[in-house]
Amino acid sequence: MTLFLYYGEYTAKEDVDIINSVLKRNGHTISDSFSDCDLILSLGGDGTLLKAAKLALQVDKPLAGINCGRLGYLCFMKQEQIEDFDRLFGDSFISEKPLLSCELNGTEYTVVNDFVVGTTKFGKTVDLSLMVDGHFRYTMRGDGLIVCTPVGSTAYNLSAFGPLLDDDTHVLAITPICSHNRDIQPLIIPDNKEVTVSVNKDDAVIYADGEHIGSISDRIRIRKAQNCLKLYVRSKND
Repeated sequence: MTLFLYYGEYTAKEDVDIINSVLKRNGHTISDSFSDCDLILSLGGDGTLLKAAKLALQVDKPLAGINCGRLGYLCFMKQEQIEDFDRLFGDSFISEKPLLSCELNGTEYTVVNDFVVGTTKFGKTVDLSLMVDGHFRYTMRGDGLIVCTPVGSTAYNLSAFGPLLDDDTHVLAITPICSHNRDIQPLIIPDNKEVTVSVNKDDAVIYADGEHIGSISDRIRIRKAQNCLKLYVRSKND
């Protein structure tokens, strides 16, 4: 199998070298091009895998993660299991993960976990309104709103006391961040609905899978993406 190894700045070089060596010894080819491989292999934690997902989506390749970091919920194996790579990979399967997309300043952004519309400065609040498929739901003041996929429900959404979503459900979660109104609670909606977040006062910033992508002073529309991420996960029997 031809593999492309993707690793971030926090992945130790010696760990990458060890994994590279074991994979080659087991008969795999390591490619210098992510577009010419059979599989993109992310070496790191979940943050590294989310960055590798951009490459995988760009060339429509499957992605698998080896956890060399702290949090590796999306990885199918740990670094210390590398000698058993072929067996663990053989026991895994591709799970097609739904994605979210939005357009900002003429650029289409796609995320695995979430979009966050939030305050421009720590200690300052933002005033937002939420609409779902054109129907008004509420206005809130606080630190912001999270719109997440089932995969992303275990990330920032969970830290903000949002609901955990099963991977097999076709829903999204919308979770307020430190709302001043206690009546504003997390909301679960079908993933075929379009979410519109409007900024009622001042500006708000937007994060895509934790990466700052810009700011808005009017509104942003978030919807389920047309494509999905082909991610290798552990067998359900494991």
